[in-house]
Amino acid sequence: MFFKDRIDAGSRLALKLEQYLAILPEKDRLSEFLVVGLPRGGVPVALEVARKFCCPLEIIVSKKLPFPNQPEYAIGAVSSGGIFVLSPDIPQSRSWREYIEQQKRQLLVTTQRREDEFYVLAGRYRSSFVDKVVIVVDDGVATGMTAMAAVEAAKQRGALRVIMAAPVMSRESFSQLRTVCDDVVALSVPAVFNAVGQHYLEFTQTTNEEVVKALAESNKFHNCPSLVRADCGQKSS
Repeated sequence: MFFKDRIDAGSRLALKLEQYLAILPEKDRLSEFLVVGLPRGGVPVALEVARKFCCPLEIIVSKKLPFPNQPEYAIGAVSSGGIFVLSPDIPQSRSWREYIEQQKRQLLVTTQRREDEFYVLAGRYRSSFVDKVVIVVDDGVATGMTAMAAVEAAKQRGALRVIMAAPVMSRESFSQLRTVCDDVVALSVPAVFNAVGQHYLEFTQTTNEEVVKALAESNKFHNCPSLVRADCGQKSS
């Protein structure tokens, strides 16, 4: 399955989520909802989901802890709020422990600082996660480490139910994420998965400015009265 861009992917994911949410227990369907995007690439996708359901868009900054000299391969992740997850397959040698601790300390500072900056620049306050159904959205999930850290952060903030959603996921991450959140929703879980960008016709890097703009735009999505909501405005251009 291919997506034109992140806006297209977000619109299609929103339709899939609409079908999923319709079969939730009534107590969950009547709960307040939040959509959480993972900066930066997950935010344009999440914005379209938030637009569809006319509910708040929030962010959780989650950064991968990379394999040495392989920056794209995550062996763990840190998210704002001090959440840290690590692959169980990592060696336990002293050099590895030192490397992981060094990376962890750096990421704990940068994730929280970056998240705070996004909210300040957007002129936004964070919404409470307490007793809400939270949909965590990314533009795709490869190893699942950053998604897992974000899911744990949402649970730490008091979410009633956490759903991980993305247009495309690897089979391994799909299975792994189902063990840490209430459910997982994906449009495509291909047998062969190499990179998220291979499933998009346009996969340009999302900028910090786009994240700030999305947070600011979503202000008008707040406080809609029902879960089965009409679309909030037109799609982003």
